[in-house]
Amino acid sequence: MSRQRAVYEWICRRLQRDESLGHPSADLESLRSVIRPCDVLLVSGHSTVDRTLKVIGDSRYARAVLYVGRLHDVADPALRALLADYTPCEPDTQLVIDARLERGLIVEPLSALEGRQMRVCRAQGLSDSEAQDVMRYAISRIGAGGGQSWGALGLLGMMPWRWLPLLWRTRIYRRWAGELIKALSGTVVADAFSFVQFPVMPLVKEDGSGARLLRLQPRAVTAADFDHSPYFEIIKAPFQLTEIPKGVDAVPWKGNQGALAPERQRHLSLVEPANGNQK
Repeated sequence: MSRQRAVYEWICRRLQRDESLGHPSADLESLRSVIRPCDVLLVSGHSTVDRTLKVIGDSRYARAVLYVGRLHDVADPALRALLADYTPCEPDTQLVIDARLERGLIVEPLSALEGRQMRVCRAQGLSDSEAQDVMRYAISRIGAGGGQSWGALGLLGMMPWRWLPLLWRTRIYRRWAGELIKALSGTVVADAFSFVQFPVMPLVKEDGSGARLLRLQPRAVTAADFDHSPYFEIIKAPFQLTEIPKGVDAVPWKGNQGALAPERQRHLSLVEPANGNQK
């Protein structure tokens, strides 16, 4: 490995080092039974890159990640073989298409998102065949942004985004975001839905010679665009705390017991299999 490459990867690791500091994280075990192939997972991390992307998009979420599912959820045998080559895994391993600074767009297990807050966005009215085409496009883009991009590191690590007005942030991001930053933020995922003519941004009716529906398609998309899209159903994932955050008091629950019914049911579903294994 060349010295330049080694320095580049060291900077990438520094910018992507997650510092959760006890923040709530999604309950991944509960989430596994909720999500479906072709769902979009909005991820809120606490690395320098994630914090920067959240500031740029003015959102609680940094990245949009596409959930692929298990290998058998991909209908095309050639694509299944391709995924298995990218990420050798067990048949029941749940996979997502995410991105890393040093590697670009990648396939990795859902468990790699452990410890992060997440929200599920589900395309409304998307047929099974269209969902397969969305995943086909996204899989074909694996590796995008994989080359060295010092410009991307500069934009994410040195640009004073927090001090810029929101309009300036949006314009700079959409004008200068290269292939790597687009892969990180979720533009490739939006492109995959555009491939099947499914909009992320709202449709606009234009009057003139005749009424037309125009699909807005910016050069770069943020996680907030999926969160605000009227065409995606929002599913909030249950979350859990590994410890009580500093400055927060914890007291016994004495409120409406009905509000805890789903939580108790979820807890029992996780505990009972464990008790059954001990018999």
